[in-house]
Amino acid sequence: MKQSSALDLGAMSRSRTNSVAKIREDFLNSGSVGDQNLVNDVIKASWVRSQQLQLNTDTIDPCYRSAFNEQTPLALSAEPVLRQLSEELANEPVGIVLTDARGVVLKRVCTDSGLTSALNAACLAPGFSYAEEHVGTNGIGTALESRAPTVVNGVEHYSSGLGAFTCAGVPIVHPLNGALLGVLDVTSLRKDSNPLLLVIAKSTAHRIQQQLLWQANALQLALFTDYLAACKRGGESIVAVNQDMIMMNTHTRQHFDAEDRTALLARVPDASGSIRPLTMLEDLPSGITARIEYRPAFAGDTLAGGVLRIQESASPLRLPKKTGPDVQLPGVVGTSPTWKRVYGTILDSQRRGEWLVLEGEAGVGKLALLRGVHQLKTPSGQFSVIDAPTEEQVEEWMNDVSEKLANGAGIVVFRRAHELPSRAIQELSELLLEYAAHHADDERPWITMTMLSSPRNAFVEAELLPHFPHSVEIPPLRHHLNDLRELVPHLLGKPQRANPVALAPAAMNQLMRLPWLGNVSQLIQVLNRVTRLHRNGLIQIDDLPAECRATGRRKLSHLESLERDAIAKSLALHQGNKDHAAEDLGMSRATIYRRIREYGIVWTEARDGMGPD
Repeated sequence: MKQSSALDLGAMSRSRTNSVAKIREDFLNSGSVGDQNLVNDVIKASWVRSQQLQLNTDTIDPCYRSAFNEQTPLALSAEPVLRQLSEELANEPVGIVLTDARGVVLKRVCTDSGLTSALNAACLAPGFSYAEEHVGTNGIGTALESRAPTVVNGVEHYSSGLGAFTCAGVPIVHPLNGALLGVLDVTSLRKDSNPLLLVIAKSTAHRIQQQLLWQANALQLALFTDYLAACKRGGESIVAVNQDMIMMNTHTRQHFDAEDRTALLARVPDASGSIRPLTMLEDLPSGITARIEYRPAFAGDTLAGGVLRIQESASPLRLPKKTGPDVQLPGVVGTSPTWKRVYGTILDSQRRGEWLVLEGEAGVGKLALLRGVHQLKTPSGQFSVIDAPTEEQVEEWMNDVSEKLANGAGIVVFRRAHELPSRAIQELSELLLEYAAHHADDERPWITMTMLSSPRNAFVEAELLPHFPHSVEIPPLRHHLNDLRELVPHLLGKPQRANPVALAPAAMNQLMRLPWLGNVSQLIQVLNRVTRLHRNGLIQIDDLPAECRATGRRKLSHLESLERDAIAKSLALHQGNKDHAAEDLGMSRATIYRRIREYGIVWTEARDGMGPD
């Protein structure tokens, strides 16, 4: 009787498989599934997405990522669970696969030799991505797209190259913030499939999420312990940070006002995530220079965050804040305390005739500041900018330098001094030494240098910096974003236009959310691109370039930048409607949602009433 029942079930299984195979074949020919109850909605939707991606229906070609990270929090939390599971399933014909949120396989556990060979042949191995966009409908990629437990059985795979497998995938989300971390997939050969595959996958995913919760609690406890230890010393400003929270003691809140605290927290990303101690200096809006000491906190070998100890610092490289009435430099705008302190320091140095070095990131406005000082203080004198020569040009370059120094009053700027070749550095050092000895202050121009804060040129620091009594650090734009409200109209040339261009409040707010890693130079490029297309009226968010509608601060690869721009442009074209944008780009709805979150893309609501949901 039992044998008869088994035969009946086997016949039913073969009948269903044949029926699904026929439905799949009809779909591949017609593009339509119809109301076939044998294929669930998740599989149907995945077939449609796979067809739109024009994937091969016979073979698979998973993408290999050689630089994948095997030591993610997900992988570390899953390791003891997978180790125990491999012991429980020893010699069973099943494979356990863990992937990240991109479908890249992080770990694989399989003790059955026949299944292992089949998995290797299908490239279902660490480093390979089983996202739908690469291999079509499958237990990993389809679970990621649907964000729901998914079983894909044999012929339900879009590609017949996976038809020999049955896969049960369950998404794993972070237990605290709900972020999608990856998929736990249980795979067998179709001939060995069992309804328990999904049960095992769900149970294992749940155990991994419990490990993640324990790990998150352990990390927070480790950080909190280090934070309390630092606070016990008393009388110091202490801040503790990790990816999910910031803790600040009472001394910090009482000692620094709101603007200073904002400036301090703006430096947190510069240290956060470092496994080594760091020391930073920050000029605060109140005029204080803060020394920030960062020390990482660990739970075992895992980074739990970091503790920052903040003290006032009297840096010998910075001049005291000038008191007296505010002075506006021609061509330079900005009224934030940080920015005003910088050009006040530069004016002090010029007034005293002390040579000065302006340091900072590329594009922060070093040359613009010096040009403003020239227009304010020495408009009738020279303003000579001397760029670094090549090795072959040094002799001619030195003659030009001598001529500029002999021209008398004004300002001479050695721009990008960090790029000077060693021979030029040595000869310029000798010339400056001789020049300072034989010329009185009122007979010579004010000599300045500009250079990057990093990387440093050791030869410049040894040979040239001793000639310059002071250096001033020009802050990056992201450290005085409030100045954008004045800087943007200035760069747009609003007062000089017959038909002025201006940014709508929402567009301005969006610009103030961006990191501006290219500083003022990047802002100028953005505004030039905007005004080429919009020469008057209000500029809205949709009028901004794609890079400005994404607020993510992670540095993107070239391909990721192209994808981000394509999504932003399509959203603008379809007035923020994500479904239409996804269809236009050939993406699934789930994929475009995920990419929008990853890239931090913003958009305005659709004018047809179908805004973002």
